Amino acid sequence: QPGLEANLDPKPDWEPRYPGSGRLAGKVAIVTGGDSGIGRAVAVLFAREGADIVISHLEEEEDALATAEMVEEEGARAVAIAGDI
Repeated sequence: QPGLEANLDPKPDWEPRYPGSGRLAGKVAIVTGGDSGIGRAVAVLFAREGADIVISHLEEEEDALATAEMVEEEGARAVAIAGDI
């Protein structure tokens, strides 16, 4: 720990399975540990609900950028910030 999700086989199943309803439209969410696992799922689900996302992570830049891309695919803005907050 920390570890790179990009190296895992099989990859964790995190994908949302329902459409969003816009409950978080106009909001910004800070998701710590948003580079993988539960944090990734939360970031994408919050984006699906309309929030823009700040992804906080430690060293896993590749995973964090992948999460940011997934957030943007949901139509939200995303930024990844490395560091211990």
